[in-house]
Amino acid sequence: MFKLPKQLSEMDIDIDKPFSIFEKNNFFDNEFYNTLSQEFPKEEYFYNKHDLGNKKYLNNKDSNFNIFLKKSNAWQNFYNEVNSKKFLNEIFLLCKNRLFSINERKNIRSIDFKLNPNSNFLNRAIRKIKSLMGIYEVRLAFEFSLMKNGDFIPPHNDTENKLVSLMIYFPDEIQTKERDLGTNFFKSVKKDLNIWKGDMMSHEKSKEFYQSHSIFYKSKFDRNKIVGFIKSKDSWHDVSKIKSSSELRKSLNINLYKI
Repeated sequence: MFKLPKQLSEMDIDIDKPFSIFEKNNFFDNEFYNTLSQEFPKEEYFYNKHDLGNKKYLNNKDSNFNIFLKKSNAWQNFYNEVNSKKFLNEIFLLCKNRLFSINERKNIRSIDFKLNPNSNFLNRAIRKIKSLMGIYEVRLAFEFSLMKNGDFIPPHNDTENKLVSLMIYFPDEIQTKERDLGTNFFKSVKKDLNIWKGDMMSHEKSKEFYQSHSIFYKSKFDRNKIVGFIKSKDSWHDVSKIKSSSELRKSLNINLYKI
């Protein structure tokens, strides 16, 4: 179905500074990728959208998600493969050394995957003790994304509990030639914001951000590749306003979260 490298240095793209970004081309068997692309969920499944930028999303917390999976064996098989202890441990081991270099993650030693996290008092207490020992309980977030003409994703560096983000693009043929459908990654040119939890910015905050930051890497909206980055205070990114009136921007986000 797919195969992850053992080390980030084996990726086709491996950027360390100002934060870790990596890409692997031909991530899937080509036939399997084509099936996933053809069976990407239709817009009718997407009931939720962000207030800022209007991106529509469907994730594994949504009741419609399981309804969709029952209609696509390919997506069900892929989801079951990644929503597992094996896959998340592979991602953790791949990124472990880079995680160590982040002050807020320097205590992490191992992860403990929870398929169905429980948040009662006893589980929270156990989780806290394990965290002090460097054992992070983690969960998988699996989210489909749809964007139309005029939609965008404002600058942000993600919630404080995110560890690693993975993205897979599903462009139509015409979209592979468009430059602004990928993900923009930023570096500071005037001042470091030094914000650990960088929520999506309002229009006014975004204008201030663009005056102090510039794009240092743009991930192209290509077929059959996986793009990843590690959350840090510096991991600012966005998606430019969509200027395609005919096609939807379709992508998948796979995120590893500390519970």
